[in-house]
Amino acid sequence: MMGVAASVAPASVPEPLVSALQGPVAPWGRWRTVLLVALVLLGLWLRLRGLSAEGFADDEIHKWLAVNRYLHGDFGGDDIEHPMLMKLLITACLLIGRQLAWAPETMTRLPNVLFGTLTIWATAVLGRRLFGRSVGLIAAGLAACSTTLIGYQRIAKEDTLLGFFLMLMLLFLCEAKVAADDGRTRDQSRSEILCAVALGAMLASKYFLFFAPIPVLAYLCLLPTGTAWRISWKRWAVLLAIAFATFAALNWTPFMPSSWRYGLDYMAEKKTISGSLFFAGGLYHNLPSYWLAGTPPWFYFVFYGVKFGPLTVALAIVGFALSLWRREPADRVLLTWMLWWLLILCASGSKWGRFTLSFTPAFLLCAAHGLVESIRMLRRPQLGKALIPIAGILVAGLELRVALQHFPHYRLYVNSLGGGDDAVDWYFPHCDYFDTGLREALAHVARTAEPGAEVVSEVDWPVRYYLDRFGRADLTATMLRPEVACASGKVCYVVVQTGRLYFANQAALENLATRTPWYVEPVNGRPTVRIYRLAPGEHPFPAQS
Repeated sequence: MMGVAASVAPASVPEPLVSALQGPVAPWGRWRTVLLVALVLLGLWLRLRGLSAEGFADDEIHKWLAVNRYLHGDFGGDDIEHPMLMKLLITACLLIGRQLAWAPETMTRLPNVLFGTLTIWATAVLGRRLFGRSVGLIAAGLAACSTTLIGYQRIAKEDTLLGFFLMLMLLFLCEAKVAADDGRTRDQSRSEILCAVALGAMLASKYFLFFAPIPVLAYLCLLPTGTAWRISWKRWAVLLAIAFATFAALNWTPFMPSSWRYGLDYMAEKKTISGSLFFAGGLYHNLPSYWLAGTPPWFYFVFYGVKFGPLTVALAIVGFALSLWRREPADRVLLTWMLWWLLILCASGSKWGRFTLSFTPAFLLCAAHGLVESIRMLRRPQLGKALIPIAGILVAGLELRVALQHFPHYRLYVNSLGGGDDAVDWYFPHCDYFDTGLREALAHVARTAEPGAEVVSEVDWPVRYYLDRFGRADLTATMLRPEVACASGKVCYVVVQTGRLYFANQAALENLATRTPWYVEPVNGRPTVRIYRLAPGEHPFPAQS
C-alpha cells in the first residue's frame, strides 16, 4: 500500500510545484523518515496510555456486548445500525486481550487507537502528495499531538476508521490522476482499483453513504485542469462493483433479513432514545430529519474554533483561503473533501463531535499548508528552509503541550479563544465527556446502596454492566423517563450527568437541581456526575412528586 502511494522515480517534482499533482513525489529522505516514524510512535503512545482511565460510554458498551455475541456466532442484536468491521476488529482484540488480562475498555478501544495512529501516517503521505514533504510532516506532527484528535480517536466509534479510509481513497485517486498524466496505464488502473477498495472499506466502516460521491466529485473537479485522466462509464461500473464487493466482504450483516426491520426502524428514527443535544448554552433537536432546524449549522465551525490551538486555527484559515484562491489540482481535491463534508453535515439536523474525525486531517493539512506557504511568501528560500522546520516544531509542540496537560481526559480541552477549559461544560459536554466519571460514580453506589435499590439514568446499559461488574446485580437500572423512573417503590438513586440534558428529562433535571446531591463525582475538578437519593415514593419529575 505504501509502495503505491509513494512510488518514486529518479527525478522528483520540486515542492513548490507539487500542488499540480504531476510526476512522482519527492522521497522522504533519511532524517524525514526517522522523524515520521518518531511522530507515529509518539502518536501511538499518546493514544494508548491510560486507555481504560475512562469508563465505558453508552455507545461503547453496545460494541462490547455485540462483540461478546460475535464470539457465540450471533451477529444480530441492538447495534446492527453500525457496520460490523469495527466490531470484528474489537473481537480480534478481545481474543488476544483476554489472554493478557487487558481491561474491557482497553480491548474495545484498541482498534481505534491503532487506526488513529495509522491516520498520522496517512496524513503525512497524503499531505506530501498534495503539497509536498514539509506540509506532510507538519500535518503529521499536528495529527500526532492534537489533544482533540487524540481524545476522539480513543473512543470506540466508527469515525476513526471512516476518516482513515477516506484519506486512502483520496490518496489513490491522486495517484491515478498522476499516473494517467504520465502515461503509466498499469499504475493508473491499479490506483483506481485501490481507490475503489478504499471506498468500499470506508462505507463498511460507517454508513455515511453520502460520502460515496466524493471521488466522483474530485474527478470532475480535476477535469478542467488539463489532465489526460479519463474514466469511461464501463470503467466506473467496474470500480463500483469492486467497491461493493469490498463492502460486502467486510460488512455482510446488512444482507441478513433479520437486520432489515431493525435498520428500517433506525432510519425512521424509531430507535432514538434522546433525540436532542445541549450545545453552546442551548438545547436542540438532534435528529437528521430536522435539517437546519436541528442542532445549528455552525456547530462544526465553533468546534474547530475552540477545540484546537489558536495558532493551529489561524493557520488552517490561511491554508483554506489559499486553496480557495489558487484552486490548483491538489487544492481541488482538498476542497472537494472539505466542502462536501461541510455541505452535508452542516445541513443535517444531527451533529456530534466524533463526526469531525473524518474532517480533522483536512483541517490539519490546511494548517500545515498555511504555515509553509506563509513562510514561502517571504521569498527568501534559504531563510524559509530554516524557518519551516522550526515553525513546524513550534506549532506541533504547542499542541503536544496541551495534550500532555489534559491526559487522560484529552477531549476536555477548550482553547483560549473559547474561554479556556472552564467553558467545557458550555460547548459540547455530551461529546466531550462521553460518560466520563460514570463508572467511578457507580462504584460508589455499588458500595453503599441498599439491597434491591433502583438506579435511574440516561444510560441504562452501562449502569447495568458496571453494577454487575461491581457485584451489585441486585440493583435495578431504569431510564430517566416519567413512565419508568423511580417506579419500583424502593430507594431510588438518580444519576445526572453533565451533557446529558434532553427535552425528555429537562423537567426532572430542573426539579433535582433544587436539591443537594447525595454524591458528586468530579472530573478535572468539575462536578460531572451528580447522584440524588430519593426515598421510596419520591419521583424526579415534578408532576409525579
